[in-house]
Amino acid sequence: MTSPSLTDIESADVDKVDAALQSITSSRLDEAETLLLGVIANTPSDYANTEETGDVISIKFWDETTFIHYVTWEKHHGRANKTIKWLSNAYPRAYFHMGFLCVKHQQFDKAIEYLEKGQALEPKNPKFSCEKAKALVSEGRKEEALALYGQITEISAYVSAHDLAIALRGRGFVLIEMGDLDNAELAFQSSLKIESDNEVALNELSYINHLRQGGAASSTETILSTSLDLSNCRVCGQPFDEGVVVSFKGSPVSICQQCQQHLTKKWWQFWK
Repeated sequence: MTSPSLTDIESADVDKVDAALQSITSSRLDEAETLLLGVIANTPSDYANTEETGDVISIKFWDETTFIHYVTWEKHHGRANKTIKWLSNAYPRAYFHMGFLCVKHQQFDKAIEYLEKGQALEPKNPKFSCEKAKALVSEGRKEEALALYGQITEISAYVSAHDLAIALRGRGFVLIEMGDLDNAELAFQSSLKIESDNEVALNELSYINHLRQGGAASSTETILSTSLDLSNCRVCGQPFDEGVVVSFKGSPVSICQQCQQHLTKKWWQFWK
C-alpha cells in the first residue's frame, strides 16, 4: 500500500486544526490539545510557508481575509506580476492555538515556547508576537511585551490594518499597566484612526480619563490578541451549538448551522 504523501498529511492536518477549533468552541479543551499536538508532531523539518514555481507563488494563508489582503497589497505596490495561489495552513496555526491554550491554562512559559516555534515557521505573521506579548505581560515582563508590540508599526503584505490596530491596543494596555497614561492614550487614539468604532479602545480611553481624575485602578485583563469566545453565532447572536467555525481577520468566529444554510454571500463578506 502506498504511503500518504506529505501533501496528503498536511491536508489532513489542516482538517485537524479546524476540528480543534470546533472542540475549543465546545469547551473540550483536552480534545483540542490532543488534536493540535498531533498536528505539531507532523511538522516537517524543512517546512516552507511559501513555494515559488515559474510564474506561480503558493502561500499557506490562515484564511481568505489574509489572502485577499496580501493580494491587494501586492497589486497596489506593483508586485502582482505572478499568480498567487492560496494553500491551506496547518502547522503555524497549530502552534499558535496551542500557545493560546497554554495562556488560557496560565502556562505562560509553555505558551511562549509554542508561539516562538510557530513564528519560526512564519516569521512575518504578527499574530505570534501579539499572543506572545500577552503571555509576557501575564508573567510581569512588561518591557519585553511592549517591545514586541512596538515591532508592529506599519501595514505590509503580511500585516493588515486590523493587525496594526490590535498591536496598538496591546501597546496601550501595557502602558496603562506601567503607569504611562500619556503614551497609552496616544496608542489607543492611533488605533482608533484605523478602527474608529472599536469599543475596547474607547473604553480604555474612558478608563484613562477615570485614572487621571483620581479614580481607583481596576483589575483588568491584558489585551486579547485573539478572541476565542465562540459561544454565540456571529450572524444571529444566538447560542452556538452546531455549525462551523471560520476565520475572520485572523480570529475564529462561529456561525450556527441555521445561519450557515441561509448565507447568500461568502461568510467574510458580511464583515468587510
